[in-house]
Amino acid sequence: RRRQRGERRNAPRLLDLDLLLYGRCRLSQSRLIVPHPRMHERAFVLRPLLDIAPAATIPGRGAARRWLRSVRGQRIDRTRTAFWR
Repeated sequence: RRRQRGERRNAPRLLDLDLLLYGRCRLSQSRLIVPHPRMHERAFVLRPLLDIAPAATIPGRGAARRWLRSVRGQRIDRTRTAFWR
């Protein structure tokens, strides 16, 4: 998030980070479950994951590629602009 007017430079800010997958790690705590329990149901997770790691495996679910058929009807809008560069 951008700094609000009047906030100090480099002051602490909130960060919302979704940790979906961490190698073969499986973790279940009150505020964190890895891998994300519904990542295999979401095209916006699976398609980019398979773009960068075609052989990706979701611990407890198997090959990520096998879940693509179940999310076929979900729409993803790809951006053409690289905002992070």
